[in-house]
Amino acid sequence: MAKTIFYLQHRLMVTFWTILTLTLLVTVLLRATDCCATLQVISNPVVEYVVDMVAVCLTIALVPLALRLMYCQSVRRKLPEKYARWAWTRQLLLQSVCAIDAVCYGLFDKASYFYLAIISLLAMVFVYPSQKRCEAETNKGETE
Repeated sequence: MAKTIFYLQHRLMVTFWTILTLTLLVTVLLRATDCCATLQVISNPVVEYVVDMVAVCLTIALVPLALRLMYCQSVRRKLPEKYARWAWTRQLLLQSVCAIDAVCYGLFDKASYFYLAIISLLAMVFVYPSQKRCEAETNKGETE
């Protein structure tokens, strides 16, 4: 069991840092290059408003969901044997929101997208896939 948790934690950690690095890289490339200036869609205020509302709604909905995912009773009953699936789901929920907000910041150059990305980055601190967290969450499911 300990070897399985170590392997799972290692895979979660690699995914965590890979997606975070790719998001940062894409955002820096979008901000550094002038490829966004040639896109006509970005200059449309209606598109910008719709993307802004979608990004805000996604952040408001998915960040609390990801943070509370392991405390749902239906998830908790399945935790020991399905921990990998739920840990990946929680991690990808937060990182997809962060990636969407960061790419929107790179495209539209609006501070609100940057703040939304910071919110999701701060939430990632609470689901960081450490060895101790993986052991505690799998044991929590077994004891109940």
